[in-house]
Amino acid sequence: MRRWRRGCSVADVLFATPRLVLRRFRDSDLDAWHRHMNTPAVRAHLGGVTSVEESTARFRRQQASWTDEGGGWLAIERAADQAFLGNCGFGPIKGDAAPGGLRGQPEIGWGLRADGWGQGYATEAAAALMAAMFERWGFATVFAQTSEANRPSWRVMERLGMERLAHLDYHDPLYPPDENPTKIYGLARA
Repeated sequence: MRRWRRGCSVADVLFATPRLVLRRFRDSDLDAWHRHMNTPAVRAHLGGVTSVEESTARFRRQQASWTDEGGGWLAIERAADQAFLGNCGFGPIKGDAAPGGLRGQPEIGWGLRADGWGQGYATEAAAALMAAMFERWGFATVFAQTSEANRPSWRVMERLGMERLAHLDYHDPLYPPDENPTKIYGLARA
């Protein structure tokens, strides 16, 4: 089988940018996942640090989520050194608290290890995946959710060209008051 860079088979790579590879998760990513993605900084707006068991379960769900027909979650790898940087993916909005017209709509999301923040990786990965959401999967609009407190996340949404859709904001009782309301952004296919 042909290889994509060091240690990554072509079959595992779904998208590539000049600096990043978006690929299927591998079992070997689990240690980096725990070390970098289950930290107070990374989990600050996502409910906080979880147990190793809960973190492993979240990793396994993301690892199993990708289908070529329906998307899911992918690992973000830096092309220069094959470092695991985080995740980027999409799926339907499922939260019971979300307004009825928003539930079931395509949502893009991402998460990066803290030492990867501020380098444009989230924007680069999300832009590559969002282009495929429009072109390959044919979505008319892509949504993203965050909180007022998560300024870096909504800044990425703005850099992606997403529009603030305040009329779709909602209160999510699963999150504390400082993480509410849930802010909605969207981008329609050009």
